[in-house]
Amino acid sequence: MKTIKRITAVLLTLVLVSGSFMCLASDSGKQYHKYEKYLLLGDSEASGFRDYEYRMTEFTFAPDSYSDFIAQELGAQLIPMACPGFRTVELRHVLEDDYVVEDNYLYSAVPHHEPHEIEAKIPEIRQAICDADLITLGIGGNDWGAYLGWVLTDVMEANTLPEEYVTALRDFLKNATVEDNIIETIISLANAFNALDELLVELPEALNYSFRTLHENWDHIIEDIYTMNPDVTLVVVGMFVTTYKTEEGSPDVVPEPDPMAVEVEQMIIDFGNRPMVDNEEKYGYIYVDTTGTVVETSHPTVGGHRHIADRILEALPDARFPYKDVAVNSSEYKAVEYMHFNGLMKGADEETFGGEEKITMAEYSSVLNKISGTYEVSDSTEEVSKLRLTSDVFSLSENKGIGDILKHLLSMMKLLITGEGFEAVSRAEAALRIYQLVRYK
Repeated sequence: MKTIKRITAVLLTLVLVSGSFMCLASDSGKQYHKYEKYLLLGDSEASGFRDYEYRMTEFTFAPDSYSDFIAQELGAQLIPMACPGFRTVELRHVLEDDYVVEDNYLYSAVPHHEPHEIEAKIPEIRQAICDADLITLGIGGNDWGAYLGWVLTDVMEANTLPEEYVTALRDFLKNATVEDNIIETIISLANAFNALDELLVELPEALNYSFRTLHENWDHIIEDIYTMNPDVTLVVVGMFVTTYKTEEGSPDVVPEPDPMAVEVEQMIIDFGNRPMVDNEEKYGYIYVDTTGTVVETSHPTVGGHRHIADRILEALPDARFPYKDVAVNSSEYKAVEYMHFNGLMKGADEETFGGEEKITMAEYSSVLNKISGTYEVSDSTEEVSKLRLTSDVFSLSENKGIGDILKHLLSMMKLLITGEGFEAVSRAEAALRIYQLVRYK
C-alpha cells in the first residue's frame, strides 16, 4: 500500500508540474566540440536554394545558408553534398548498392545534373560521410511536396470532386517549379472553387501515399550513415511550414498568413516529421525543430537560415559535458546533458554518470523538488518503481482537457491497485523520462 501511495504521489506531482515548467535556465557559456569536417546532406532547403535570387546549389557552397553560418561558428570545413530535388529515394540509392528503386522519377527533379553525373559522385559522397565529424541531414520535403499534388488530383478525380478544381490544379502542376509553393496553391485553389471541405476529406489518403517513401526509407538512411561512421554527430533538421513568408524586396516583413493554410500545412509537416521525431531516441541522433522559419516562396530567407542555424547550434552537445560513460550518439545523452547543466542530477563521480544504477526515492524526489519546488524530498534508499504504461504517464502534459487527464489517471490507478506494471528504474531512464516530459510538454 505504501508503494501505491508513493507512485500515486509521483504521478500527481508530474501532472501538476507538467503545466508549470518548460525548461530551466541552463549554465551559460556553451562550448562546442572540435568539428574538423562538417558534411551537409539533404535537398534544396539544406543546400541554400533561394526563390527570389536564383543560384545553382547542387553539391556546392551557398553563402548565407544555415550550413554557412554553422561552419563559420564552428570553424569547420564545410563539405556541401546537398542537392535540390533529392528525396529519401535518391539519398538511399546513393548510400546503398543493393537498394532496388521502384520509382519512375529517380533524379527527375534534380535541375542541373544528369543521373550519370550524380552516380559518378557516389564514392565522393560516401567517403565524405566516413570522414565527417558532424553531419546535418535535411530531407523529406520532396518525398511529398514534389508529387503530392499529382497524387491528390488522382485521388480527388477518382472520388468525383469538383472537375474545375481538379483541372485547375493539374494545369498548375504542369508548369510548377522548385520555386512554387505546392501546398499553398492546393489550398488556395480549393478555396477559390469551394472545394476545401472535399480537400480535407481526401487529403489524408493522398498524404499517406505521398509520405510512404519517407517513412519506409528513413530508418535505412540513418542506419547507412551510422554504418559508415558510427561515431559521427548526426543532426536531423525537421521540416517546417512555409506559410510564414516575406514579399520580394521586403525581407523583414511577414504578412499574417491564412490560419487555415497554416493549420493544414502544420498537419502535413507533423506527419512528415513523425519518423524523424520517433526515431531520435532509438538511434541517438539529434532532432532539431525548425518551427518559425520564415521563407521567401518556399525556401528560407537569410533570416530563416539564421534561425535554423541557431536551433542547430543550440542542440549541439556541450564540450563541457564531463561523463565519459554517456556517448554523444546514445539515446540518453541529451537527457543526461540537460540534467547535468541544470543541476538536477549528479554523476557517480566527476567523469562517470552511472546511468545503469537504479535511482533511489531520495534522488528521484530531489529531482522532482528542484523542478516543482513543492515535492517533499525523501531520504529513502529504496529503488523507484514505475508504471508499465510509461507513455501514458508522460503524455499527461499533452492533454489539454481535465477529462483526458482523469481518464489516464483512472487507467493508471487500475494498474496500481492490481499491483501490475512495476519495475526498477535506472538513473539514465529516469533522466530520459523527465527530459521528455520537459521537452514535449
